[in-house]
Amino acid sequence: MDAPIFDPPRLLVVDADVRTARRLAQLLEEDGFAVDVAEGGAQAMARLLAGAPVDVLITALLMPEVNGVAVAATARARTPGLPIIFITEHPELAPREAVSPTMVFTKPVSYAELNAAIGRLAREER
Repeated sequence: MDAPIFDPPRLLVVDADVRTARRLAQLLEEDGFAVDVAEGGAQAMARLLAGAPVDVLITALLMPEVNGVAVAATARARTPGLPIIFITEHPELAPREAVSPTMVFTKPVSYAELNAAIGRLAREER
């Protein structure tokens, strides 16, 4: 009997700091997630509007051009209830209404805690 086919949770990591986003994506991929990186909010919006599949959105809150709140609003319009994680140095700026995040992590982020939270959220989403 063949083992069941497992589709890894699909994550979209959004940050204007490309190096940080790519490093986080690399770690998450090593831990079994399927990760797409958007280099800033504008690129994330384009991917979301094009229908990119996402199980969990992980986005920086403050970015030039298009911020994480706008990215989250677009993602939630496409997929109501989508788990959203904001990563920020300013957690007090995270929205409490409308597009409230599922979780907020303050930089510097504990990778172990972030990974555990993503795993929980991805399982709940499916």
